[in-house]
Amino acid sequence: KAMNVEGRLTLTNMAVEMGAKTGIIEPDEKTYAFLKAFGHEQKKGFKSDEDANFCESLKFDASDLEPQIACPHAVDNVRSVKDVEGKEIDQVFLGSCTNGRLYDLRVAAEIMKGRHVKRGVRVIVTPASRRVYREALKEGLIEIFLDSGCAVCNPGCGPCAGGHQGILAPGERCISTSNRNFKARMGSGEAEIYLASPATAAASAISGEITDPRRFLKEG
Repeated sequence: KAMNVEGRLTLTNMAVEMGAKTGIIEPDEKTYAFLKAFGHEQKKGFKSDEDANFCESLKFDASDLEPQIACPHAVDNVRSVKDVEGKEIDQVFLGSCTNGRLYDLRVAAEIMKGRHVKRGVRVIVTPASRRVYREALKEGLIEIFLDSGCAVCNPGCGPCAGGHQGILAPGERCISTSNRNFKARMGSGEAEIYLASPATAAASAISGEITDPRRFLKEG
C-alpha cells in the first residue's frame, strides 16, 4: 500500500515477464487518484471474493531489499547490484513501458543533475509517451539530461525491441530500464543486457560501470 502507482505498474509488468499469468494489485485511493488525473473517474474497483480459495499464499519482506539487477540473458537471473558492481558499460537506456514514466525520469534526473555521463558511454532517454515528454519538458528534466550528455529521443519503445535508436553491437554491454534482456533483444546476440531501476541506470551512466545508486543519492 505504501508503493506509489508507478512502482505498482512496474511490479505487475515484471511479474508477467517472469512467468506469471497476470499481475494484479487491488486498486485503492491512490489508484483512483492516478486515473482521475487522466480523466477517468472510477470509484469502484475489484478484488478477490471474501471466501476465495488460493492454492498458495506467499509473503515477502522487502524492507531490507537492496538494489537489484537482472543479469543476461533472463529477467529472473536476478542478483544484488553490489554483486556485479564495477562491470564497465557501453550504453544506458532510460525508458520503456516499464520505467519510462515521469516519476522514473525524475528519479534519474535527480542523480544526473550537475553531473556528466562518463566519456565513451551512450545514454539514451526515451519518454514512454508524448504526455510524459511534455511534462518532463515543463519540469526541466529534459534539459538536465541534455546537459548531462544524454541523447533524448522521441516517445516510444526506443531500442527495447531492437528496432532503432540504440542497437547494440557485438560485445557491448547495456544497462536498461526496460523489461526484457533476452539474447539479441536489443541488437547483436553477442551483446549483454542488464535490467535495472532508473536510479541504478542513472548512477551507472555517470560512473561508466554498473553502480549502486545509493552512493549518488547520499552525495546529493
